[in-house]
Amino acid sequence: MPSTKNKMKSRRVMIAIGYLLSAVAGGGIVFYFLSHQQLSNTIDDRATEVSEESVAGDENVVNLPKAMWESARLKVGPVQEKAMAVSTWATGKVVLNEDRVAHIYSITEGVAYQVPVHLGQRVEKDQILAVIDSREVGTAKLELYQARLQEEFAKQANDFAQEVKKNANELLDALDANKSVEEINEVLGDKPIGKYREQLLTAYAELIRARADYERLKPVAATGAVAGKQLIEVEAKFRAAEAGYKAVVEQLRFSIPQDALQTEQALRQARQAVDVAMAKLSILGYFEEQLRDLKPLDPEECISHFVVRAPFAGTIISKNVVLAERVGTDTEMFRLADLSSVWVQADIYQKDLPNIELLGDTIQFRAVSGSAAADHTHEAKIFYRGDVVDADTRTLLLRAVTANPDNHLKAGMFVEINLPGEASTEVLAVPATAVQEVKGEQTVFVKVGETEFRKVPVVVGPIADGMIAIEEGLNADDNVVTSGAFVLKSELMKDEIGDDD
Repeated sequence: MPSTKNKMKSRRVMIAIGYLLSAVAGGGIVFYFLSHQQLSNTIDDRATEVSEESVAGDENVVNLPKAMWESARLKVGPVQEKAMAVSTWATGKVVLNEDRVAHIYSITEGVAYQVPVHLGQRVEKDQILAVIDSREVGTAKLELYQARLQEEFAKQANDFAQEVKKNANELLDALDANKSVEEINEVLGDKPIGKYREQLLTAYAELIRARADYERLKPVAATGAVAGKQLIEVEAKFRAAEAGYKAVVEQLRFSIPQDALQTEQALRQARQAVDVAMAKLSILGYFEEQLRDLKPLDPEECISHFVVRAPFAGTIISKNVVLAERVGTDTEMFRLADLSSVWVQADIYQKDLPNIELLGDTIQFRAVSGSAAADHTHEAKIFYRGDVVDADTRTLLLRAVTANPDNHLKAGMFVEINLPGEASTEVLAVPATAVQEVKGEQTVFVKVGETEFRKVPVVVGPIADGMIAIEEGLNADDNVVTSGAFVLKSELMKDEIGDDD
């Protein structure tokens, strides 16, 4: 029995020791996990601090507070994976918009009296470019002035002739009614009849007197109191006066309208002379409003001055006249160009002609170098795709027009025109506005913190639909600045300039 009790006691001790060891081991495990978690958090915090310190000290990182993002129009987006067309770049150049270029000549010979503009000056529509002292213009204005005077005289003469015609016809009607001279004078009074009054009334008065003599002697002669010979003489005078009167009436009935018609023709001729003189000045660019109050005798009129005006708003790109210089109709005085739009012209080689079929209505182009235009691409609308391949160069002429509001595209500037090709496999791509040129390198700004952006050099590929392929430099999970990158570039350059100082 004692042996059995000892064994049971020993067994209880072993169990107790087991529980004790288990408790110790469990506490160690708990302690281990708690210590490990605290150590891990400490390491992560330290890593974050180290990362932030490394970003803050990196000269390629720009910090832009979020309060400035809206004003800078800064936007961030992920790098995209998409199929890009394998495109090529054709060489082209910027040329003047030929539809908005004016070669300005003087359409009359003379001497430059005023030249108030200079080379490179911006002028508005109808602004005075030069004033020419021209004998031709002065003579034409004098002819117009004289023709207008003749027209005024002819009009007055015609008005008088028409009034005379009317009154003369009234006089003839009164005479046909056998009215007396007193009655006629009372009706017509002082109305103008001209030379017809004397002719008609003289013949009519002679007729009345001859008729009165004849009618007075005729009954007396029947009684034998008057010789028959005297009656015959009186009757002959009466018949002669009657015939003379009829002849005057017949003549005047023909002459009166003829004389009025002649004055009408004279007035028409005078008006035609005015029209011819106006046409001469119209050929010289004058309008009726400008010639309405022509006063050649006024010293301030300067009737020989011919004004050359700008046909549209633009810039003087050529000036070939100076004060007091003699100019002719073959002298190009100015060349005026509207630079608010320009043409982009490219000679497309025969091997690239299939790529033209892939173009839509527009082309993408970029300046080769040397200006702010090189930092981004431009778009131009195609209006001519060429119809004939040049026999010498084996190229086809392509032309497009683009707006140039800031005048940063200069005529004669070489450009590169993107010709799209067939679609390729998927590549990394970003908007073309995300790529900036910094110190000769194509660069993209990658978001590396809440307000931090790192400058990352990239190797760019083809451009299509406003997207540019990135061949090297970015990862698929990067977030890049898609708009407003120029502000970050400016901030980066400002920091570098500050460090140099």
